[in-house]
Amino acid sequence: MKDCIKVGLIGLGTVGGGVARVLLENEKNLCARAGVPIRLVKITTLVMKNPLPFPLAEGVLTSDVADILDNPEIDVVVECIGGVGAALDFARRALSSGKHFVTPNKELIAKYGPELLAIAKAKGVNLCYEASVAGGIPIIHGLKNNLAADNVRKIFGILNGTTNYILDKMSREGSDFAPALEQAQKLGYAEANPTSDVDGYDAAYKLSILAGIAFNSAFRFEDIHFEGIRSVSATDIAFARRLGYTIKLIATGVDRGEGGVELRVHPTMIPVAHPLANVAGAFNAVFVEGDYIGQAMFYGPGAGSLPTASAVAGDVVDIAMNHEVPHSHPSMTTNFGPRKVVPMAEVQCEYYLRLSVKDQPGVLAKIATICGDLGVSLKNVEQPEAEGGEAELILITHAVREGSMQEAITRMNALPVVIKVESLIRVGLA
Repeated sequence: MKDCIKVGLIGLGTVGGGVARVLLENEKNLCARAGVPIRLVKITTLVMKNPLPFPLAEGVLTSDVADILDNPEIDVVVECIGGVGAALDFARRALSSGKHFVTPNKELIAKYGPELLAIAKAKGVNLCYEASVAGGIPIIHGLKNNLAADNVRKIFGILNGTTNYILDKMSREGSDFAPALEQAQKLGYAEANPTSDVDGYDAAYKLSILAGIAFNSAFRFEDIHFEGIRSVSATDIAFARRLGYTIKLIATGVDRGEGGVELRVHPTMIPVAHPLANVAGAFNAVFVEGDYIGQAMFYGPGAGSLPTASAVAGDVVDIAMNHEVPHSHPSMTTNFGPRKVVPMAEVQCEYYLRLSVKDQPGVLAKIATICGDLGVSLKNVEQPEAEGGEAELILITHAVREGSMQEAITRMNALPVVIKVESLIRVGLA
């Protein structure tokens, strides 16, 4: 039995700094819960804060990552640098040398999780990544342990705080996307380059991880359909409100049995009465449906230095509590086999469609003919007052195949009377 669990930390940025703070400030409580002292003995970083926000003992800070990865005394390596370049190399080296590895790096786990878990299993160590999805919300632990006896059928998640903040601001203030994004950047919710968040990559990485655990399967990240929120306008949000909906960026996972699993991320109109509709600001939430639990929602801060650091430190404590176990107990087993992701063209949804059209007789008839030819049944049609020879046309469909809806849009755009198909937003949760 080890008399101390020694930790090496790679990265001292926003999240890494939070991890160091939690491990140092809360050392006494961590020891009481783990049953063994947990010591942060080495830190390496590419970016040095000057001065450091907390004191470090002499020799803890190093400029050479080998002082952590090649140090036989270190039991747990915590990676907080992000990306899949150096982080992937560090993960492979740490696990291959028999060290436990903890990371909040969602891209790393989404793209290379199965490979790294296989190394962990072969070496009898653990790969833990609770903080990779929804920051401080214990959703991975909840799915893997608390819901282990259930058969999860559906997961719906607001998994990106930046996009949720932007859409919430647009809804509350009636602003368009660009000024809402600018405000999110000023407040630190959005990066200078917001692509990963606003174009859906971040939420898709997280959905890939959650789906693997929820549906006991392995999925290729490349098979997940994802879209961002750049095309959502104040006009769309106003129409959604009138119809009894709010617009959120929803990550959807639905088990369709032998047909495969639907995995998709896109703006979605959800009923204002649904619990996810009330998730405001930069918060995250995951809504789960299972055979036995019925419906449950996990809610909390999805990012931030200390909430994320709390989840990372929790993984370290979990490893320390099980340090006498001579084999790994990773959060996602490698025994799950690959499973088909339902092609987006085969998914069925209801749709909201907003078009700019010429203000002249027969426009709706031409559009209705296209819809009829492709089996797109219209549930609701609205035409606000026209201005300057142009009019807006709002269509709500019944459930229809995505492939049929996309073909209808292609044909509508080819009509001389259609100026532009402005928006296509899926309606309702599967």
